[in-house]
Amino acid sequence: MNEDHELLIQKVKIPFKIAKRGKHKPHIIKPNNSVDEKIMDDALVQALGKAKLWENELTVGDINLEEFCRKKHLTQKYVLKVLRLNTLSPSIKEGIMNGTHSKRLVLKDLLQKPFPLVWGEMEEM
Repeated sequence: MNEDHELLIQKVKIPFKIAKRGKHKPHIIKPNNSVDEKIMDDALVQALGKAKLWENELTVGDINLEEFCRKKHLTQKYVLKVLRLNTLSPSIKEGIMNGTHSKRLVLKDLLQKPFPLVWGEMEEM
């Protein structure tokens, strides 16, 4: 399979600065100097990134799941759980990326508990 594949990568530029105010938790300072209490969940953001990257590697590359897992030193079970994050609705992904998602939404639950594949039902949960 020697077809040329084009990998589409979206770049998102989010200008912000993290500032510590005394002994309080860090705040995100927006470009207009307003304080935002929303804090990004790094674990969720990184997991979404991994899921997309791994999906691209598996679909564009000439590598099957077993070889991929061996190369990355990961179990197939874990890789499949992370890849499942690609099925999250666009609005949930956007909420995770900009810190407005429900604080009840945590990576551990997304990886361990089943969630509906219908976006409307997913968003209701």
